[in-house]
Amino acid sequence: MKLGPELYSSQALREMNQRLGPQMDPPTNLKPGGRPTGRVAVIAGLEGKVSLLQVAQKSLGHIKKWLGEMQGFLENAPDQEGQLAPSVANRFVEDRLQQIGGITEATSFGAKALLNGKSGVLGEADGPGLQFVRGSARVISSIGRGYPVAIDESARPASLMGAASVSPSVIAQESWISLKEGGLEARYQVRGDEDPSQLAQNLQRCIQAAGLDLSVYLTRDQRLLFLHNQLGGEPRFEGLSQKTRLISARPGDPVWATPGRDVLGSIGTEPAQGQGGFLIGAKGNPRTEGLIIYYDGQVDYPGQVVGYVRVSQSGLLVPLDVAGQEVEILSLPDLRPKQQAVGVRNASGFKSLAQIRAGSPTERRDADLLVQKALGELGQLSEELRWKEQVYINKAIDLLKAGNEFEPKGTELLGLSSDKAQAMAQQLRGMMKSA
Repeated sequence: MKLGPELYSSQALREMNQRLGPQMDPPTNLKPGGRPTGRVAVIAGLEGKVSLLQVAQKSLGHIKKWLGEMQGFLENAPDQEGQLAPSVANRFVEDRLQQIGGITEATSFGAKALLNGKSGVLGEADGPGLQFVRGSARVISSIGRGYPVAIDESARPASLMGAASVSPSVIAQESWISLKEGGLEARYQVRGDEDPSQLAQNLQRCIQAAGLDLSVYLTRDQRLLFLHNQLGGEPRFEGLSQKTRLISARPGDPVWATPGRDVLGSIGTEPAQGQGGFLIGAKGNPRTEGLIIYYDGQVDYPGQVVGYVRVSQSGLLVPLDVAGQEVEILSLPDLRPKQQAVGVRNASGFKSLAQIRAGSPTERRDADLLVQKALGELGQLSEELRWKEQVYINKAIDLLKAGNEFEPKGTELLGLSSDKAQAMAQQLRGMMKSA
């Protein structure tokens, strides 16, 4: 999620509110084109948003702590079947997920819930293989069934096909098979007495032990096929067979996998950008900018409507100037477990953090993938909230330093001395340091 400076002119905000209806009607003193009660009121509003962001960040810290505990448990648990009671492992994970779910529902400021989507975008997808991920401050609430999602090309993973068929005689000639991705390498010493199925199974165990996110299969013509478990053109890996053509076209030469493909399509008839299986409403879209959905299904023809996504925008309106011409929408994401780590493909079929289990070594490995994804996304969100907090502090300081000015409609001259302005600025900076 990218918060960013979501600014709207009075006319743009008026048009947006006409589309949204009463659910985002601003308070009387914040109507588009109107003037807030004064500079002090704008500053007070900014101070309130700073406090709101600090409350959200504190709860975010708790969520990250619990996820860190889950990660440590999943990565250090025994990797053999039967060495850890499934009920014990699952209970540990369930307890942490309940804690995360509880704090996302309980975190609030001024009776406004912050981390369950009610201060941002709530969404629901309807269609096989389709999931709502999140929405930005620029997303406009949908009506009826929601925004149609049309897919021109479905996403696919990077793949590597062996150059020759697997047979006992070829296996007997081979000594090493290697798979690499980034700084990780799975290096398997071929036994020589394996049949094709055993070779594929042993390669899979070696790949998992090395931490590579790859799966190996045997094709109908008995060739080794390696697929990346995540969709899109970004993941890259290479393979090598040392003495045969089980992978390498020329024995001993590394071979790069064929790149995957990002999903292509549109949301609500507006253009969208693909990143792996994620489809993101393009910048400048009047209704769906920053709306993110995930699709990992197939299509029969370009432009096929695979489902609909219903969204409701409840972002917070923040006035930024005395004239009432500049209003920002602050949108906080839904951090409930069912909305975290969406779009991480795994053998266990976990669709989100809410579904993870730890009853078997495979489930623990797959759950760890989702926990890592969630921690990475929360780390990015923490940085964005701190940045947004500093933006509001700096804006308030600028208004404090702006000097005396007449308020609208004959109100008295507001006198803020230089000393008082500096004191309030220091107070705002102190709030930032104490977060």
